[in-house]
Amino acid sequence: MSEFHTTPDLPFPEPVEETPTAPAEVAVDAVEPVPHPLHDVRAAAGRVGARRVHELIRLGKQYETEHGLTPGRQRLKQLIALGRRYETEHGLAAPKPRRRRRGDAWADFLTALARVVKPSHRAAVEQLAATLAPARKAG
Repeated sequence: MSEFHTTPDLPFPEPVEETPTAPAEVAVDAVEPVPHPLHDVRAAAGRVGARRVHELIRLGKQYETEHGLTPGRQRLKQLIALGRRYETEHGLAAPKPRRRRRGDAWADFLTALARVVKPSHRAAVEQLAATLAPARKAG
């Protein structure tokens, strides 16, 4: 037999008539939506970001009108960039915080390394850290 060969027509069973039953009453108030806090947080963050983009676009259009500029090809990106420029010119945006230096990276690395290194090597790492500490302060 080939795979395309069909079986001969078999007699189908007689359809059974079902008696209609009344649908069960379902209380609409009993079904409550399941909260998805993670998705709600992300959705809220997306809405805040969208508001920010629309605000920057509005400020970019205002910047264009103040400076007599014509729209460019990448319209939305250009408007967002102009909106940021408008904010800095008019003092509307808070300046971005600068990263503060926390100290010497090598000293921090050697201190952390001394904590996790094998006890047999710990003295050598601590000695290296002590040697680098005065050299860093003098330099």
